[in-house]
Amino acid sequence: MTARIETDVTSQSGCRVVPLMLPHVGLSIHLNCPPGFFADLSLDSGLGRFAHYSSIIQKFDVFEKIASGKDGKVALAILEPRTVVAYAACWYPSTSERWSKLGELMYEMGAIEVSRNFRHMGIAQTIINHIMEEEFFEHKIAYMNGFSWHWDLDGSHLTIDQYRNLMIQLLSKHGFKEYYTNEPNIALREENIFMARVGEGVSSDDRKRFRNLRFGIVDKK
Repeated sequence: MTARIETDVTSQSGCRVVPLMLPHVGLSIHLNCPPGFFADLSLDSGLGRFAHYSSIIQKFDVFEKIASGKDGKVALAILEPRTVVAYAACWYPSTSERWSKLGELMYEMGAIEVSRNFRHMGIAQTIINHIMEEEFFEHKIAYMNGFSWHWDLDGSHLTIDQYRNLMIQLLSKHGFKEYYTNEPNIALREENIFMARVGEGVSSDDRKRFRNLRFGIVDKK
């Protein structure tokens, strides 16, 4: 089942709201959720159920922190009246990460999850479609760390290769490509994946710096 989309509006909360037309389901996507938006929300029971991984999103103060950070983005799929059934969150890398060596050029597509109770509706793709509409990304190198220990293999009933291909398909529609890197966390397992999208406004010098940084070489700007 695939989500159909109605015209988006801006709510009083400041979020951009996109209704999804699904049979018998009152769902909408809330984009760029501001600080203070999360106070009276609840998480659907199908979120955060991973056999070998503890999700970073277990309390709404994490969303609050991300939304309060510079250029932090939180998108939520909300079932009426206030139940979160999916989310995506994006942020700049922390100073402890290799990718922070390029400053605010690098921007992480940090987390996306759909409740086990609401999968196969096209919700994840719809969220990403709307996030990537922003001109903001044309001046960034957006990237995704695909760590296999984060993947819900039990709930999805997919093999590790199938799940990996699912992640690739989800992002490749928006110009993300798989890149090789010797970054230790990615290199830890061969099934891990690093994907990135280089915005059209990124200079040739910055593209070269990104290429070198993938192998641990830090160029002075």
